[in-house]
Amino acid sequence: MYKRFTLAACAASCLSPGVSLAADQLAAVVVTATRQATRANELIADVTVIEREAIEQAGPTTLPELLSRQPGLHVVDTGGAGKATSIFMRGTSSTHTLLLVDGMPLGSATAGSPTLHNLPLSQIERIEILRGPASSLYGSDAIGGVIQIFTRRGEGPTQVHAYAGIGGYGTREVQAGVSGSLGPWTYSFAASQFTTDGFDVAADPVRFRTSQFSVPNSDADGYRNTSHVGRITYKLADGHEIGASVLEAISRSSYDRGGIAVDAYNQDKTRVYGLHLRNRINDRWTSTLRWGHSEDNSTSFDPARSQFATRQSQWTWQNDIRLPVGSLLLAVENLDQAVDSTTSYTVRNRTVRSFIAGYQGNLGAHSWQASLRRDNNSQFGGHSTGSLAYGYRFATEWQARIASGTAFKAPSFNQLYFPAFPPFPAFGNPNLQPEESRNLEAGLNWERGGQNAALTWFDNRISNLIATSPAGTAENIGKARITGTSLSYGLTQGFWRADAGLDLMRPVDEANGRRLQRRPAEMAKLALTYAPASWKAGGEITAIGRRYDTTTQTRAMGGYAVVNLLAAREIARDWTLEGRINNLFDRVYENAWSFAVAGRQFFLGLRYAPR
Repeated sequence: MYKRFTLAACAASCLSPGVSLAADQLAAVVVTATRQATRANELIADVTVIEREAIEQAGPTTLPELLSRQPGLHVVDTGGAGKATSIFMRGTSSTHTLLLVDGMPLGSATAGSPTLHNLPLSQIERIEILRGPASSLYGSDAIGGVIQIFTRRGEGPTQVHAYAGIGGYGTREVQAGVSGSLGPWTYSFAASQFTTDGFDVAADPVRFRTSQFSVPNSDADGYRNTSHVGRITYKLADGHEIGASVLEAISRSSYDRGGIAVDAYNQDKTRVYGLHLRNRINDRWTSTLRWGHSEDNSTSFDPARSQFATRQSQWTWQNDIRLPVGSLLLAVENLDQAVDSTTSYTVRNRTVRSFIAGYQGNLGAHSWQASLRRDNNSQFGGHSTGSLAYGYRFATEWQARIASGTAFKAPSFNQLYFPAFPPFPAFGNPNLQPEESRNLEAGLNWERGGQNAALTWFDNRISNLIATSPAGTAENIGKARITGTSLSYGLTQGFWRADAGLDLMRPVDEANGRRLQRRPAEMAKLALTYAPASWKAGGEITAIGRRYDTTTQTRAMGGYAVVNLLAAREIARDWTLEGRINNLFDRVYENAWSFAVAGRQFFLGLRYAPR
């Protein structure tokens, strides 16, 4: 089930399938919006929560594909499953979204972007999407927002779950796992393999008048991902626990190198593991000590070998203190980043030490959230960010909200230190300063029975944009302004669930008024599901407006609409037959110039999940 919470001030929004503000959903707990476990009806944030049920409903698909159906997100891939993926949240850059896995940052410190394409959906329990600047809670990268992945976990009696599915383009997926609890222990272990023969990533040169792949290798460009996940927790005493988790995914993905007919491929390894110790000191104070490590390793063979690897280790000590009114957050963090590459960087390591303070609460019709963060980066020094949000419920069904916040993005290792390759000059510039943003937004929420609606306006101004200068080096030369309005409506009635939303944005370069690269000005999304007791059927429509593939508003890419259908039927106790059709009308379009997208795809799967 998808759940969208725009219950007070902080963010904009649009659609989230399955929105309902019934009492059981209001009791849901969300972590990402505040860094504390907070009931959804106490939030001042724009959050979408994608539960395991909705992940399973997506069929044999990928994380970027699932995210592309979410409000406020535009996802661009370069040739289907396993290929490089960019995500544009609320019209911000593809480097302005922070990706967390169980609280640990994951991404490429060389490219400066999150790693989405190699994370298997089968190993994910829950996804939380926080829209709007969040650097005051999470530091660098969160100018557009945060996506947090929670890996699978267990509770209750021991249960085995399994799934096998097949689909178009030779897609196959198998997965199995076991989870449960035994005395003070809880555990979850699972493994999966996702394989697809894929399709030729080069778009039709006649249809799209493209010349980038002047000599394409016209074979299918496949992808294979093998993954496993594990989590174990031991309850030391009431209110005290210790735990460990690990996620690892290893993949191989083929692609076409522009202008050269060679068999090129990437070998990627994604790994995240961590330890935590949580202690309830007393009825008001909970202390959590956490250590995590993530690795993003990509090696290309096209045909020469090149490697870019990022390793991050983070210590966090967070204290949650319940006050007579509201709750206080105090935390310190230490993040060490290191790169390993066949490219010679003059600096390969950096350390970020941070202090975070936050206060949130509700009193009568009033809700508030405030946070402040100080980051000290060994490369560019100190940086402070803050946010303040307020919501007022002026009637039982209505709430007004307003919020303001700042955020920043630290320069990547490529932008700082990428060397010269004659005859080209060095791209890196060690004197770069962080990109900075200041966001203001306001909105209204309405709720009645099984209905809810939200209207949000936002204005995000970004300065010190890093771009390539005429000399070919990285420079702080730009400013951008992204204004937008989002409207959403959700209805739950009997077996029916319907949601519709619309995002209208103006993401422009303030220097010349041109549209920012690959950002649509309009996005509309609709979801409809009918789910009696033993079966389910539904559909999704995603419509994206016209975009430009360059910063000069050339290479226009036309708008498009994609329709998906889904169905599921219980065929026996604990057994479900699932079917899905993506891109029902075989729509041909481009998300990135000269790269193809998948046509019509059929999926069929059998799931075993004890109730």
